[in-house]
Amino acid sequence: MDVRRGVAVACALVAACSTNESVQRQAVTQCPTDTVEGVDVYTGDGAIDWAKVAGSGRKFAFIKATQGNYNTQATFETNWNDSLSNGLYRSPYHFFDGTIDGVTQANWFLDELNSVGGLQEGDLAPMLDIECPTSSSQSAASPNCEYTGDSGWVASATLQSRIFDWLDTVQAATGRKPIIYSYVSWFASVGVTDTMLATYPLYIASYNACPSIPAPWTQTVFWQYSASGTVPGITPTADLDRFMGTADQLAGMTGQIDAGIGGDAELDDAADAGSATETGGKGGCGCGASVGAGGPLTALLGAGLVAVLVRRRKLSTRKAKIRLR
Repeated sequence: MDVRRGVAVACALVAACSTNESVQRQAVTQCPTDTVEGVDVYTGDGAIDWAKVAGSGRKFAFIKATQGNYNTQATFETNWNDSLSNGLYRSPYHFFDGTIDGVTQANWFLDELNSVGGLQEGDLAPMLDIECPTSSSQSAASPNCEYTGDSGWVASATLQSRIFDWLDTVQAATGRKPIIYSYVSWFASVGVTDTMLATYPLYIASYNACPSIPAPWTQTVFWQYSASGTVPGITPTADLDRFMGTADQLAGMTGQIDAGIGGDAELDDAADAGSATETGGKGGCGCGASVGAGGPLTALLGAGLVAVLVRRRKLSTRKAKIRLR
């Protein structure tokens, strides 16, 4: 069955550099010109001193709320409230379990979110953390990917369908287009590459000088650049994240109903900024040739430039993963 036509606000955050990556294609590498620091946390981080986190200059936090239909985070309510009271933008996230129906997982997440008052004006959109299974082959999938003794493996078509079911259900309930998190090679390794994914904002884990961007995206909005960083108020280590833009642009992503950075399809070419070049290395990017300046998010948020993206997709192909910890 064909479902909704999406209207996406699209623009470029920064220029991109191309580099070879072993994910069955030539990956895009995005080199930021402006960034804002943030963190992502879960119960395993223990008690967090959010005043110290804020004092270190961090401006946003992704906070784990749930996993599958069997886990709620003991520290979610405290982290949710304390991050806000210390001036951070906050996003609740769900760690996906592909063995469980996507709507069921979405409702599990929404129930927990609603128990702490739901999304408020000024919050970032919810995030879906998809990391499991680690392979499209059941025999090759990591046996404890879900941190529950389960690989999270299901067939790729089922996985993709369930992912989209979660995204649809959460967007319908919150009025916000969810953010998708994973690592660079995951999408190709499990065969979840529907072009419709690129209409959702990407949050990528990529531990290089510039983040690599997996197909079908050509840009990321958030970047996890370390899984073992140091943040005042969190011990002993923490995940380190960056928003790929300015503080004003980050603020512009909050409290919007279907009007954030809706992925990267139909990008406005005139909004490109930074520099881009072809490079054969896998690490950082040797950006050389200037492409132009102007700040795509400035164009989007300041001038209100809107690109309309009309796409169709089938509900029969969807699904993905998360992180329990």
